[in-house]
Amino acid sequence: MQKLKEKVALVTGAATGIGRATAIALAAEGANVMVTDINEQEGHQTLNLIKEEGGQGQFFQLDVSNPEQVNNVITEIFNKEGSLDLAVNNAGIGGVFGAIHEVTLENWHKMMAVNLTGVFLCLQAEVQCMLQKGGGKIVNVSSLAGLNGMPGGSAYSAAKHGVIGLTKSAAIEYGAKNIRVNAVCPGFIQTPIIDDVPQKVLDYSTKIRVPMKRIGQPQEVANSIVWLLSDDSSYINGHHLCIDGGFSTS
Repeated sequence: MQKLKEKVALVTGAATGIGRATAIALAAEGANVMVTDINEQEGHQTLNLIKEEGGQGQFFQLDVSNPEQVNNVITEIFNKEGSLDLAVNNAGIGGVFGAIHEVTLENWHKMMAVNLTGVFLCLQAEVQCMLQKGGGKIVNVSSLAGLNGMPGGSAYSAAKHGVIGLTKSAAIEYGAKNIRVNAVCPGFIQTPIIDDVPQKVLDYSTKIRVPMKRIGQPQEVANSIVWLLSDDSSYINGHHLCIDGGFSTS
């Protein structure tokens, strides 16, 4: 039985990694998936993968740091489909690693624009649509770095901490409006962003800190997101779910 049949779902950053895996997983559960990403070519590849498995969806090019584009795309989806039931705010960048005193203001602003402001802009537009239809479910993709400090990744960590703050605030504001807002906090997952992580950090993680002794897979995060967007998690709101192989417990 498909848990999300006939639901309209939006996924940002759906061209690769966690976003792609989530879009495919949502389609497998019957959702009509709105695949969005700044990368048009790989975004269409995600859509093709969905259709090859018998799913349905559309692609929209979207730069989440562009307020006008965010509003236009989400409004177009809502008007065209008549609803927006589910949303996953996943789009993000890894950025440049370096000590705080070495971070340029340009890099800081870019990180915030995509990883934090982008989530805020999408959240605003999504909530406005969901309020008109009487409810919805949203998952914001934060990170384990949104719960802990990250040496060499201060801007990324700060942005991801902000995503959790947004999630909690939105959950409080809209819970009575039948809109649930949660977050996931992936640890080290095999995605393009991991290419920015120094190898010594990855080695330390998998050999010492992660009890499962391996990197996580995008599908493992996608499965958790689908659960949070389903009625199986009907009393979960304002929560941040760690998906880290036990890293945060060791």
